[in-house]
Amino acid sequence: MKKLILLAAAFMIVLSGCSKEEPPVTNPIGGGEQVKEQEPVQEPEREAVFRNEDIDQAKKMAQQYVAVITEFHGRTAHTTAELDGLHEEMSDKIKNSIAIHSQSRVTRISGTERNENDILELSASRFSLLTDEATEVYYENINVSELTIPMTYKIPGKYASKEPKKYTLHFVKTNENQVQLIRDGFFVSGTDLEEKDQESINPFNKDKLKNDLKIQ
Repeated sequence: MKKLILLAAAFMIVLSGCSKEEPPVTNPIGGGEQVKEQEPVQEPEREAVFRNEDIDQAKKMAQQYVAVITEFHGRTAHTTAELDGLHEEMSDKIKNSIAIHSQSRVTRISGTERNENDILELSASRFSLLTDEATEVYYENINVSELTIPMTYKIPGKYASKEPKKYTLHFVKTNENQVQLIRDGFFVSGTDLEEKDQESINPFNKDKLKNDLKIQ
């Protein structure tokens, strides 16, 4: 009788073990430990090139630039010789007041700055500097940055329009940490970094423009 009880108990234990569900197999086909999918590595954010003091300096330069060109308000220029002389005088004053990039130049006075009587219309009331909208822009393809400050100008005379024309002062920072005006589309003409960034660039030469211009 005692043997029968022990056999019955052993049989019940075997049945109990068989009734338990096996845990699902999580190993991939072929066995081995399951490999956890790696999370994508995030690239570190690029550190700003223009510090607060650089931005303040660019704003001051923008104000000095407008102050210089408005000194020529009311001047007249009719002949080619007069226009050339006025251009040379203005170019010297601009370059002596603010830092212009070495590969940029001051362009010749055009009709958009003169009225019907060939009098320069460069009064301060025609300009509006939006220094609060100063923005640093990074161009990844050519690996350089620039600081932009918007400006508007009300064109006089026969070239006038209801809305002022929009311009942008583009500042760069050299390898020697000097802030310079590279172009503005008004009187200062220079390399268009946005245009260069959008061009097809050989990956082996992506830093060529940066090295040529010696900017960050």
